[in-house]
Order: sequence, then C-alpha cells, then structure tokens
Amino acid sequence: MIRARRAAFVVVAGCGLLTACGGPATPTSSGSSVPQTASPSPLTGTPLTTGKFSTIVPTGWSNKLDDPTEVQKFSGNGTVEMLIEQDPPKPLQQNINDVTANINVLLLASPVPEDQLSTYLQSVSSSGATNLSSPQSFTIDGVTGQFITYDRDIQGTPGESQDMIINHGGSTYDIVLNTSQFAFTQQQSGIQAVLTAWRWKS
Repeated sequence: MIRARRAAFVVVAGCGLLTACGGPATPTSSGSSVPQTASPSPLTGTPLTTGKFSTIVPTGWSNKLDDPTEVQKFSGNGTVEMLIEQDPPKPLQQNINDVTANINVLLLASPVPEDQLSTYLQSVSSSGATNLSSPQSFTIDGVTGQFITYDRDIQGTPGESQDMIINHGGSTYDIVLNTSQFAFTQQQSGIQAVLTAWRWKS
C-alpha cells in the first residue's frame, strides 16, 4: 500500500515554502508562473482569520494549525499563521504522486528589507533546492512582493514549490505551496484561492 508523504521542507537560511498569488497563474516560457487578475468564478472554502489577515481554507484542503507536530516543522524562522494540507490526487504513484501538499504562511521573526527580498528567496538553493526561477513580482490586496518556483527532492519523489515573500505593516510574510512536480499545476488552484481571498487587517 502506497502512503502519501508530507512535503515539509525546512530551509536553514530562513526561506519558507510557497506559490503565486491573486488569481490564475499562467506559465511563462521559463516554466515559472505569473499571477494574473482574480478569477470571476466564486471562491469556495472555509473562512480563516488571523490577527494579520483573513482568507479561506479552499474546499478540499484541511486546516492543520491545531496539529502541533505539523506546525513545528515550519516554525523555525517565525510564527506559522496558516498551514493547510491536501492529499495527492488519485491514484497514488510511488515516487511520482505520493506527496501530501501543504500551503503555509510564516510570519518571519526578522523582517526582510525590500531590497533583499530576491536574495532571501534565492537562499533556498543552499538547502538543496534546484532549478530556481528568476524572482518576479506579484500583488496581494494592493501590496507587492516577489516570488520564485523551484524543485527539490521529497524522500525520493520529485517535488516543486512556489515561494512568495511580501512585506506589510513592518512585517515579512513567507507564503509557500509545496507538492510533487506531478501535482503542482493542479494544486496551484489552492494557493490561488487563498491569495485571491486574502485581505489585510490594516
């Protein structure tokens, strides 16, 4: 019986894990994704509110903030504000499609200056990430940040992440989608829903 693996990926340099924002993402010639305008289709999910922002847990994803073991995997560089997971699409295929995807939002303990956002994102290469895309800009609820995509190994399964970093109200947020390369395009809809519904508290 094939069991799904969890896509936890801890970056020593302090970089979290994540995706594009604001609506449907379309591939560029380099294979990365560019956030587009919000989709007119209605968003479905469960409301989620933190002290800093509100958004949704998209339908088909599970809120894991009440699981201290899972939260601890991502909290080394700050406070986990959001952590949701989704099982891999069926059928499971060992070392191809056996990764439980996650979307996590980390409020970094130390803010990252605007002119260092791209350097912060690219530091993920020191923890084994490969095929890093060039940093690109994106916007969440009127605030602009930067994002990249990259590959990494998840216990023998090819994995892919999209990592976004953004400053707001004197704090830095790292927002990441982690999943298998096989399911990446399909599970991007989850992060797109989270970011389309995102509203800053102030």
